[in-house]
Amino acid sequence: MNVWVDPKETAVDAWGGVDDEEMAAAPSPAASVMKRAVSTRPPIQYTDGAYLTPMSEGADGTERDGYARIQFNCAVDRAGTIKLTARGYRWGGAASDTRFKSLFTRTADPTDTVPFDTYERWLRFQCGDVTGFEDGDEYINFQPTEGAVEEGRQRREWERLRWAVRIRLAELELVRNAPFARYRLQERGEWDAVRGTLRWKPTAFGDAEE
Repeated sequence: MNVWVDPKETAVDAWGGVDDEEMAAAPSPAASVMKRAVSTRPPIQYTDGAYLTPMSEGADGTERDGYARIQFNCAVDRAGTIKLTARGYRWGGAASDTRFKSLFTRTADPTDTVPFDTYERWLRFQCGDVTGFEDGDEYINFQPTEGAVEEGRQRREWERLRWAVRIRLAELELVRNAPFARYRLQERGEWDAVRGTLRWKPTAFGDAEE
């Protein structure tokens, strides 16, 4: 008999079930992604970083030109609001070098949004010239060109986000509601890619800051 499941994010028990990782011994000493997510309780805030090259976009297979160095601030507040701040530099691609800061959010319940659909993004950026880091320097040098700092706000589809952003939003969605986030990723056919990345990511869920 098929059982109807209430597709509400708040119905945590309905999205439960047995984790495949808990049905058999893990093939490595890495802890279960679900176990790590469930044990991370909001409110939480931690930092993370990424250096992206044209060949390092990630498991989604998306190809992008240029380089980026990004510092992330990852947070889920007590109410369940997801806030991911990304600030850094992009250079070396077809577009102009830029210095940027973005904030991705998904509001707490009650909400009409679901994980991995769209996210509100606020963006501020400035064009210029990036030098230094690719030459081996520890710090990036940014020289702005003439022109005002640009700013905007819009909703961004999950598919259009960089893998580095998506994997960190996935971390936060798993902290907010692990069973429902896993269900949505399985529904999209992305759970294996996300789980495989987070399994070997020591900074996932703020673990490196403990």
